[in-house]
Amino acid sequence: MSWLCGTVLALSALAVNWRVLDFGFLYLRDDDVNIALNPHMGGLAWERLRWIFTDWSYVRRYIPLGWLNLSATYQVSGLNPAGYHAVGLVLYLLNSVLVLVLILHALRLFTSGRASGLSPWDVGAAALASAWWALHPMRVETTAWASGNLYGQAMALLSLSLIAYLRSYLATGTRRAVWIALAALGYTLSLLTYPLAFGVPILLLGLDWLRCRSQPGLSFRQLVAEKAAFFVPLALVLAVTLTARYESVNGFGAVPSLRDLSLLQRVAQSAYVAAYYVWKPWWPAHLSPLYDALMDFSPTGGVFLASMAAVGAVSVAAILAFRRRPAISVAWFGYLAAAAPFFGLTEKPHMTSDRYGYFLAVIMASFLAVGLSRLTTRRARVAAAVISLAAIGILGRLTWAQLGIWSDDRLQHAYIAAHLTNAELLDDFNSRLLTLEFLRGNEKEAADAVAARLARDPNGQGFQKAAAIIADKRRLSAYFGPVSYLAILHDHLGLNFAHAGEFREANDHFEEALRMDPRLYQAAYDRALVLLNLGRSDDALRSYFIAEHWASPPLTTAQRRGFLGLLEHSAASGGESRLAGAARNALAR
Repeated sequence: MSWLCGTVLALSALAVNWRVLDFGFLYLRDDDVNIALNPHMGGLAWERLRWIFTDWSYVRRYIPLGWLNLSATYQVSGLNPAGYHAVGLVLYLLNSVLVLVLILHALRLFTSGRASGLSPWDVGAAALASAWWALHPMRVETTAWASGNLYGQAMALLSLSLIAYLRSYLATGTRRAVWIALAALGYTLSLLTYPLAFGVPILLLGLDWLRCRSQPGLSFRQLVAEKAAFFVPLALVLAVTLTARYESVNGFGAVPSLRDLSLLQRVAQSAYVAAYYVWKPWWPAHLSPLYDALMDFSPTGGVFLASMAAVGAVSVAAILAFRRRPAISVAWFGYLAAAAPFFGLTEKPHMTSDRYGYFLAVIMASFLAVGLSRLTTRRARVAAAVISLAAIGILGRLTWAQLGIWSDDRLQHAYIAAHLTNAELLDDFNSRLLTLEFLRGNEKEAADAVAARLARDPNGQGFQKAAAIIADKRRLSAYFGPVSYLAILHDHLGLNFAHAGEFREANDHFEEALRMDPRLYQAAYDRALVLLNLGRSDDALRSYFIAEHWASPPLTTAQRRGFLGLLEHSAASGGESRLAGAARNALAR
């Protein structure tokens, strides 16, 4: 029954999400910074591995295994977005099944009368709850977004860690020690992929308390001592993460002081976030890649007062219910601990992004499974199954619609702009789209729009940055001609990689530049030289002819002779005697 449900769940998730394989990179959602225009990104190599495991400044996070994921994908896919989306889809399908396995273990261990195993209805309840999690539109941000692979990998490793930890309750002696070690390893690897699970060890302590109540022979003190295997990596990664955040002033702004974000505002923001990830999954309307509720808010606003009152009331109720219903207390305070990294205490502005609810929704799915499993009559179970399947079908339809928002930068911008109410954030977002349109070659329209906006308000920072990029491109146009700036950026990256001897990465960027604008003859010529270093003489010759065709003014004699000399050497080394002879004769002329 479990295998059947897992298979159906995975196939259903695949059917709803398969079209992400056709999606491209989203330059408005950091795929440019993380992958496409990342000067550090490339295939697996020793120098890159050194950067992966030593850098924490590029994105204000220490995420070595996350970078390793993207680098390994690059090794296979290069700059083709299909490879990154394929990895993201596989991680999503894996997580869907792991959530089912995790809930099955939780039902067996923490619901009464199931010590000897689960019934078919228990498995069905877990499957329905897992489908609610998997087919929910709030999963789209980590499925359709190439950079979301970091969250998918962190979640997969965390799920494996939690499953191993729950398995340790069923083992003794050496086997238990092995399961604990595997759980600690998975948790550490999850943190090193992306630090999302800082509060999870607190949740584990709560589970230990519940387990000790049902198994009197267990020692709670011993279980607490075992948590050193989790708290030590937590402390180390947290220290590095905070250091990286406080040092990333130039790129991400300073950490807000109490003057910028008062204590009351931080409490209100934390309560809003905690409440948001409880109610939003049950009412997934108006989901957006960008929310502005926390941009500029008053802690005495109605929604924030309601959030603080709700979180406070539930917390008091959980404390009062600790002796009679300890599972509720453990689940609530464990949820708060798991949600704490997303409170945004070091950020202004902060956003309640859908991806942050990736693991938090598993806690709610577990409660949903417990509630369904407690139904005893056939009529109640049939009714619950029908209602659940109908709700899951609606969620799947919403997911399909939400995927469309993530399929293209322009579509996403139109959707986000229609839902933003904060004028400052809307202006900044509009400036980013105009910048991207300019980069892609729609220069006149974008430049005119930026100039008109600055004429109305000269102080808009986003539009000032856009104007600086436009001015920089006009300076470069004297050399590159009327080609898109985005193609020029890829050409620059290609040159940097070529100078570093990373010819495969250089070729990928030159190829991307030519795909964006075939007129960029400089990229075609540079690619020809790189292809010779890769031993691809025929391809190099074709790229050289493209450069000759578009070059204006024509290629210089030095450029021609430089290419022909390298072509002769490359062809001779590759045993292509006729091509080497032709190059030699051309040089002689």
